[in-house]
Order: sequence, then C-alpha cells, then structure tokens
Amino acid sequence: MDYTITEENRARDWAKSLGTREKELKEVEELFHRLQLEAMCNFKLRASDVLQITPHSLESHGCCTEEELVHIFLQKLLMMNYRARNITVKETIEHHNEKQQKPKLSSADNVDVFNEIFKSPSLSDERKCNADPIHPMDVQMAVFHCADGFLKQLMVTKLSQCRYALPLLVPDPFTRQIEFPLWTFRETNQSWKIKNNNNETMSQSQPVWKAESPMVFFFRFSSVSSSKSQLINNLINEKHHTFFHRHCPGSSRTRVLMDGVVEIAWFCPSRTDDDKFTDRVAFCNLHGDAGEHEKQLDIMTSMASVIVVVLPTLDRNDKRMAKIRSLYRDPKPLICLLPENDSALTEQRNGKYKIGLKDRDQADVSEDLRKAITDCLPYAFTFRLEDVSKHSDITVDEEDDNDCKTGKDAAQHMIGLLEKKDLTNIQESFLLPHQGTLWHQWCKMNKELNRPQGDDPEMEISNKKVEMRKIREEQHKAPIKFSWMNIPQLIFLIYSTSITEHGQKSQN
Repeated sequence: MDYTITEENRARDWAKSLGTREKELKEVEELFHRLQLEAMCNFKLRASDVLQITPHSLESHGCCTEEELVHIFLQKLLMMNYRARNITVKETIEHHNEKQQKPKLSSADNVDVFNEIFKSPSLSDERKCNADPIHPMDVQMAVFHCADGFLKQLMVTKLSQCRYALPLLVPDPFTRQIEFPLWTFRETNQSWKIKNNNNETMSQSQPVWKAESPMVFFFRFSSVSSSKSQLINNLINEKHHTFFHRHCPGSSRTRVLMDGVVEIAWFCPSRTDDDKFTDRVAFCNLHGDAGEHEKQLDIMTSMASVIVVVLPTLDRNDKRMAKIRSLYRDPKPLICLLPENDSALTEQRNGKYKIGLKDRDQADVSEDLRKAITDCLPYAFTFRLEDVSKHSDITVDEEDDNDCKTGKDAAQHMIGLLEKKDLTNIQESFLLPHQGTLWHQWCKMNKELNRPQGDDPEMEISNKKVEMRKIREEQHKAPIKFSWMNIPQLIFLIYSTSITEHGQKSQN
C-alpha cells in the first residue's frame, strides 16, 4: 500500500513538473516573440549585426517600443552607458486610447468605498489594464542567448566596464543545460589598489579569469521579502545597482530568464576610507529559489569561501533543511540571514553566524553582514574563475561552441609564436622592423642635419645624407614576418602583454 502511494505521488509530481515546464517554455517563446528574436535562436546575432550606424544611433532614446528594446539596449551598452537597463517602453496606441475613452467618475457619494479600495480586480480586467512589461534582465539575457560567442564576449566586457554583474552560470531556457561562458571573460580586466611591503599604495591589473580572490556566495530558499541582490549591492557600492534587484527602475513583477542564473561581480579596493573590504572580493548571486536549482547550488557552495543564505522559517523535516544542516556541519563559514527574526549579528559557533532582517534598518543589516564576512575572509581559501570549468555536469563555451573554439585556437597560435620573447623584440623583429634601432639612428642623423658642428658643414651634411640613405636601404631589406592582415591581432597581443607586464611589475 505504501509503495502504491509513493508511486502515485511520484507520478503526480512528475505531471506537475511537466506542466510547469510547458508553461515556462510558452513564456520563453512569448518573450522572444515580443522582442522579435525568434529567428536569432537558430541564426545567432553577430557583432557585425549590432556595430552598425543606423538612423537610431545618434538619437537619445528616453523610451521605445518593445520591438526596439533589443537594439536600444545594445546601443546603450556598447556606448558604456551605465543606465543601459533603464529603458521605458511606450504604451501601445490601443491601450492609450482605451485609457482616454474610459469615463472618469467624479462623485463618490453612492459607491461602496470598501470594495472600491480593497477589492481585487477581476483576472480579465487585470490582464487588460496591467499587462506586465518586459523585465530589463530578460532583455539582457535574451540577447545573450541569441548572440554568438564574440558578441557575448563584447557584451560581458561592456557590462564589466559599466560595473554590472556578469553571467557566470547560465541555464539554457529551452534545454535547461547549464553553460559556463568562460570565453566571454577572456577580454575583461580589472584594476585595484594594493599595499606593498613598504606600505606604499600601488595599482594592480589582471584578467578576471586568472585572478584569485575569496568568493562570497549568496542564495535563498523560497520567496522572501528582503532583496538579496540589494544587500550585495550595499556591500560593493550602495550608489550603483551592480546586481539588478526588484527596486531598480524598470523592474517588473515577472521575469522569465533569470531564475537559475548565477551572476558574479567583484569588490576592488581603492585604498580610501570608503572601502568596505581591504582586499579584492568576488560576490556570486544565485537568482531564484535555490531549492529548484540544486546543480548550481552544489557547484557554488563547493567553490565558495563564505556562504550567505537568506533563510525563511523551515520545517524540521523539510528537505531544504537537510542542505542547511550539511552546510552548518561543514567547516566553511556560513551566514544565515533570517527575514522573520529581528536579532543583530550573532556568532552561534566558530564561523557560523545569524543576522535578523525583520524591522531592521538596511544600513545596520549591511554593516552586520560586512563585519561577519570580514571576520571570515582571513581564513578563507581563494576562488579562481577558470576553475568553474572543471565541473563535469556543465558545458563550457570554449569546448562546445565552434566560434569560441576557433577564436581560442587562433589566439593560442599567435601567442605560441611570440611567447617568451621580449616586448621590444616582438615590435622590432615581427611587427615593426622598420621602427627599431635603424629608425632611431636615422632620426638622430636627420636632426643633426640642421645642426652641423664641424669646420666644413657642407661636407658633414653630405656625409650624413649618405649614411641616412644606407640606413634606409637596410630598413627596406628587413623582412616583415607577418602579413598585414595579422597586424591588428598582433597590436592587441602587444597591448595585452604590456598590461600583464605592468601588473607583474606592480605586484613585485
């Protein structure tokens, strides 16, 4: 009998999950239809498609139609406009006319005031008058899903320059397969200030995929009243919406593509009195109910230096409570944020904290959270972004995407030709052979032509010109080892090499 009941429950749960999945797919298809991106699911958007000058390029768009959302968002993002997500959508003409034609009631003498104020509108009225606008993060993620590897990389680079959080783990909206877009981080660099052994402030720069730092991972179980993303923003920069949250301009009640996405952002110290932390710290944020995204939860908790969970009151036998017990018994620091508790920061035992959120000022909560994280960081191990690719149950764009594989192979081939060579040797021997020592000698003699020093100026000038012609002939004999088509790539490589060398010198 018990076996039969169990099988019935499993069948009921399976049917329920199947119905939920069908509903999610319909919502995704409707979103792509509203954004006019259906065709781009199969034929990817390329950088050349969006890096075009159009009649809209020079216009300042305060608002736009839904059909223009994708292009306006990309245009603002590529211009590094940090308000790229704040796009207002125009009301449709039909909805505007409907509002104009609706009679306005002036007298309230003979109405049921209670019903008028407190009664919920019917479902049909609510659909007519209050259709949900497209969530700004759905616009960003829809474009991300429809972009090829190089446009994704360009988007992530610009998001980083706008100080926005970057997508780290991205579930496919149709297959639910989780992807780690490592290729998109390859061009992103960060700079921060450090103190050397002489207590001098120095600048350090490094690619984000290579740098190591502690990582604080945030997640929640169930729906909670407090905004997790807003709490993280207060730790990084309370004046900037690094992680988009429910109180940001343009936010809507519904979102389609963000649940299950893990985003990452970094706090980079500037060595001023306003710094919240003394060292560079990564912050990761799992969007949605973590109980429905166990794979992302397992990956991030295994890699986190400090774990922060927003935790509603759970039943003792709740399966989510089993996960909390496991984390609590792990030596890794754990901070529990309790929306239904009003207590201040309390350390229950070594590395285990709880902080109440109920009826508490946001600044006090942020300060308690900062103190708890700061206490944990000296003993925490570091996180390296590239190590996420070691997990076997996710895909990595550099391994599965043909565009990314081609780009990476070409980059490695170029670096292989030039690695272990001095930067000046690369410029003189490979890229600019006419502008090395010979060029400096020629310039020096050309300068001396106008300042003859000997007793016979004309003879000296004549001899200089003969030597300069010989130098020119030697310059012309110098072989160019790369074709002109490779020069832009080599210039970028030299620029990247110089940044790396500068970072290493600062570190030393």
